[in-house]
Amino acid sequence: MDQEDIRRLAEAKSYLQKRIEELESEINLFKTLLNLVDVALSRESFTRASELPRETLPTARLELGAQVSETMLTSREGREVAKLTVYEKGLTVKPLIELPGDTPPLRSFFINKILDGYKKKDEELLRTGEISNDEAFDYEIVEEGGLVKEIRILNYREKRRLDEIRSALRWTLNRVIERLGDSTG
Repeated sequence: MDQEDIRRLAEAKSYLQKRIEELESEINLFKTLLNLVDVALSRESFTRASELPRETLPTARLELGAQVSETMLTSREGREVAKLTVYEKGLTVKPLIELPGDTPPLRSFFINKILDGYKKKDEELLRTGEISNDEAFDYEIVEEGGLVKEIRILNYREKRRLDEIRSALRWTLNRVIERLGDSTG
């Protein structure tokens, strides 16, 4: 490689570094503007939970976006055990069996390992700036009388994650049925 080629490569490198800095600066400006818009919107659209109509409290459909699909999860015996509804930005799981919230495979495996695992991974991606706050994985367990009525998952983001959640949930529900015997329905 001659001196002219080396000079051109050095110029290209310098240009690329400068352009990356400009784009990163622009991205940071967009993120700041987006946060300002979020703050303004939250001020204008804030409604106390106590002021919401009762039927809108347990369903966070607006956050999840439009429905994409709905499937029934079945036990090994073919019994329908949960309804899984997938939305653009999340999913809901409604157990069709009595599902105690403190059941070991549900708590120790599905919640603590699977859901909390994704949440921790996304918290790290959030810290490093790879995803924004509104892209981070989150979940909510709705219980009534010690029984799980609904599991809401926000921002699974990847088909692979969705498939893993579905598979882990199916395994968990089958284990719950085995553990509790036929008293689950």
